[in-house]
Amino acid sequence: MESPKQEGIRSAVALIKAGGTGSLSVIDIKSGGPFVTLVNIATDQGLRPLILTSALSHHTQCLKANPRAAIMLHAPLPDDGDPLTALRVTLTGIFQPVDRMEAEAMFLGRHPYAELYAGLGDFGFWRMEPEHTHIIAGFGRAYSSPFRDLAARAL
Repeated sequence: MESPKQEGIRSAVALIKAGGTGSLSVIDIKSGGPFVTLVNIATDQGLRPLILTSALSHHTQCLKANPRAAIMLHAPLPDDGDPLTALRVTLTGIFQPVDRMEAEAMFLGRHPYAELYAGLGDFGFWRMEPEHTHIIAGFGRAYSSPFRDLAARAL
């Protein structure tokens, strides 16, 4: 039988693998403070997040200036009750541009509707090299660990 922590970690790995939509937090080049935006996320074989962004977007300009960022993914929120009971995972690390050939199939496999803009000249793929993971798996169930520990469970 799984412990609550093991269950939370297993659920977090499944949530990250599923990709979807998440909140990307970058350092704002204008204010120096945090800037958060919504992004579509897929993952590569190493459970590392992939995003597709326009070179014209503010968050891309922020990543170019400072590649340190965080992504938060969350499970579906309950229709009734406390939304803070939903599983959520925050990954922190460094983003780097990634070759289109390397990322496109994985990303469009998860987000086929993105093909509409993926081919535009100003759009490119970025991959996060996560360093740290913070999991909230319900009330009183918060776990932090190096990302490599979480990724090892995904293989």
